[in-house]
Amino acid sequence: MDAILTSGPARGQTRAPLELVRLVGVHKHYGSGAHGVHALHDINLQVNAGEIVAIYGPSGNGKTSLLNIVGMLDSPSSGSAVIGSLLVSKLSEQARADLRCEMIGYVFQSFSLIPVMTALENVLLPLMLRSRMSKNELAAKSALANELLAQLGLATQASHYPPRLDASQSQRVAIARALVTQPRLVIADEPTSRLDSGCIRTMMDLFARYQRDHGTAFLISTRDQRQLSRVTRTLQLNDGRLLSTPADNGRQSLRAKR
Repeated sequence: MDAILTSGPARGQTRAPLELVRLVGVHKHYGSGAHGVHALHDINLQVNAGEIVAIYGPSGNGKTSLLNIVGMLDSPSSGSAVIGSLLVSKLSEQARADLRCEMIGYVFQSFSLIPVMTALENVLLPLMLRSRMSKNELAAKSALANELLAQLGLATQASHYPPRLDASQSQRVAIARALVTQPRLVIADEPTSRLDSGCIRTMMDLFARYQRDHGTAFLISTRDQRQLSRVTRTLQLNDGRLLSTPADNGRQSLRAKR
């Protein structure tokens, strides 16, 4: 795999933030001719460790397309994507899957729960895909999975299968699954679309803990303004274009409420 290498800071200089995501000049087209769609236009984006970045905008403006490129579920039509210092276009499909498994937690807009697995088993699924985990490591992560479900108000639903869960419960299972590996980056596509205000506060408190304790970065797409007061940066996406990319939108850093 081809890494993008950078030298360390000179003595006395402050080390630059650890960059996890860099998109340069990214365009995305679907189809061609009169029926083609230009979903993303010249996207330039950087996400560093410990940042919580919200991509804000109405439906149909390219948010999911953007997240899918960052998550290596899709490729740009042009431009470049660097994830965790690796140039994605140089990676094989297997290498992309391995990097996704090791580095990224994903909250899908459609939840993507496995219907024949319980809520707890769905949360543990990313760990089951990691063949190198020891029994002791898996046992510790199983305890974490149960803890996450409990914190999200799902302790009594851990043994339930997805058909028995309502939309809010399914979304919270998907959130727990994204966090259970303690990933370097969480990509969350409309993670609050089915949550009430109390559940949103709980989710954001969990994100705060992961930001603080693990340096986890979050890239969140949303139409929900209730989240925006607790993110590091808000970038607006409209008609496939990032309209503003402020270094800091002046909002408070995401922190757990004391």
